[in-house]
Amino acid sequence: MLHVEEGAVSREIAGTYGLAAMDALHVAAALQIQADEPITTEKPTKPMHRVREIQIVSI
Repeated sequence: MLHVEEGAVSREIAGTYGLAAMDALHVAAALQIQADEPITTEKPTKPMHRVREIQIVSI
C-alpha cells in the first residue's frame, strides 16, 4: 500500500534525479525500510544510479 509519505518522497526523487515513476517508487520504498543496498538489473548508466540517498547495486 502506498502511503502519502512514500508518494511525496517518490515525486521528489523522480524530479531530482530524473527517474521514471516505478523506479522512484522502488527507491522511496527502499529508503522507508532503510535498506542497505537495493539490488536492480538496471544498468549503471540509468538514472536510478544517480540517487545519492542510498547505494543502488546493479547485478
